[in-house]
Amino acid sequence: MPQTEPAAGHPHRRRILAALCAALLVMSVSVMAVTIALPPIALELRATTTQLQWITEAMVLALAALLIPMGAAADRYGRRRVLLAGLAVFATASLLAAITRTPGELIAARALMGVGNAMITPSTLSIVRGVFPRSGLPKALAVWGAVASLGVVLGPLTGGLLVEHFGWRSIFLVNAAALLPAAVGVSLVVPASRGRGRTTPDLLGIVLISLGFVALIHTIVEAPRRSGLTTLGTAIVALALLAGFAVHQRRAAHPLLDLRMVAARTFWPAAVAAATGFFTLMGVLFLITQHYQDVRGHSPAAAALLMLPVAAGQLGVAPLIPRLIARYGVRTTAAAGLLGLTLGLAVIHAGLPAEGDWPPVIGLALVAAGNGATVNAASTAMMASAAPDRAGSAAAVNETAFKLGGSIGVAVLGSVVTAHLIAGLAPHRDLIPPGVRAFAAESVTGALHTAHRLGEADGARLAGAARDAFAGGFAQATLLAAGLAVATAALITLALREPYPITGKDKS
Repeated sequence: MPQTEPAAGHPHRRRILAALCAALLVMSVSVMAVTIALPPIALELRATTTQLQWITEAMVLALAALLIPMGAAADRYGRRRVLLAGLAVFATASLLAAITRTPGELIAARALMGVGNAMITPSTLSIVRGVFPRSGLPKALAVWGAVASLGVVLGPLTGGLLVEHFGWRSIFLVNAAALLPAAVGVSLVVPASRGRGRTTPDLLGIVLISLGFVALIHTIVEAPRRSGLTTLGTAIVALALLAGFAVHQRRAAHPLLDLRMVAARTFWPAAVAAATGFFTLMGVLFLITQHYQDVRGHSPAAAALLMLPVAAGQLGVAPLIPRLIARYGVRTTAAAGLLGLTLGLAVIHAGLPAEGDWPPVIGLALVAAGNGATVNAASTAMMASAAPDRAGSAAAVNETAFKLGGSIGVAVLGSVVTAHLIAGLAPHRDLIPPGVRAFAAESVTGALHTAHRLGEADGARLAGAARDAFAGGFAQATLLAAGLAVATAALITLALREPYPITGKDKS
């Protein structure tokens, strides 16, 4: 029998939300701090753009692949228990990341961080769904979104200062230390909860969805360096695995994912909108970090300051979301967010050829504000449409949309730039010493670092080619993301069904 909807929510729900938000803040800071460290990591570990994509992707990919299984595990074994275990795994992985010596080792440590994050995220969101009544969810999720936005502020700032004064490894050491008080707060405040029933884990479903996501991201990231036939083959494998997962879920006695919940028109269009928002935000952040530090020559701390508009945009829009939803509904709020995001991409695209930093700064603020409106409205739709005893699974799909969208964004937009770099630097390969050819021929960081070691004329040729190739790829990436955002805005306008009645007047 499904759990009944709580009439007034848990009596200590605000205290519980505060403890969960503390854990969320640490996670958000850790994710965003690494983005500012990518150029120093590339320089020290001799990482190519593709390896930087995997350093970024490994955590997000493991997270996306395991969110649905971990959401089901949280419902089955207890949400607080899974949350605390996830904090321990994430802390251990952070310590391992701090002592890595090769790109491969760092990629592996980041993947383990993703496993821990996959245990944390659906547990926290499902707990929020369980302690707040349905009517209070928009405001609770707005607070959740605001804290995530605060992590967007503190992540680059913290990362920039740590990288500049203590090196990029210090980011992971600070992550591990910060998780201890967060774990103490969760253990003292958060109540134990789980979904009804203790079904047998769907092991085949876990294998199919995990391998399917891995194959999909691998196909996208490696596409610029592989033949068309190889790329097509891995794409077919990825789609076959994901299709097999969907078929298996329809037949399984105890499915990992409730496909009826996902198929609802209050749910799947919102998931698409959330994925598109994070596709754009994470893809642009991956590229803008390299633009600021490699192309524009800013220090990590200065680049972090130039990323403050991301947080300003998301923090600025977060308090408005409950009122916008009450007045206009989640469909209009999400569609408007996607169009605002598109405007931000247009500003970045127009400003890339210019020397100043203001166009990317303004564009980032608009992208972040649009993303904030889109994902908060989408989260409200998805979580409100789920029954309380399926909150873990709904939270997992919600976060899978975010993380998989962001992962695909980094993969696709990063691959667009990689393809431009490979093509743009190919005529200048004779200038690159054989020992650093892979690093310098596929990475703007490597090409510029190598150019500084060459003679004045050769160095200028190589550096100019690298900057032009990166800028051309970045510009094409913004057009691709803008087209996707406009298409998604049209889709949800036509397809998304409102989970709340629209009053036409905000009474909050």
